[in-house]
Amino acid sequence: MDHYLFTARSITHAQSMAQVLERSGIYIRIRRIGNGMTGNGCGYTLEVPARQYRRAAALLKASGTLPIRVFFVSNGKRQEVAL
Repeated sequence: MDHYLFTARSITHAQSMAQVLERSGIYIRIRRIGNGMTGNGCGYTLEVPARQYRRAAALLKASGTLPIRVFFVSNGKRQEVAL
């Protein structure tokens, strides 16, 4: 299934983004990741369904709680995208 990964620098950052999304009915999964995706050591990602991407991005922008990087994942391939 296609999805987006929103990267966070810490668990607190990931939880803050998750709260914004979950308050609006977008349920996500938080996962720990290595430094390859964050560029700044270990971090976390929020897995957002592709169908919820535009809404999730708008909510995070409005809240000022932005991810470090965003990746689109399809068929096991990951590509960085602009938020």
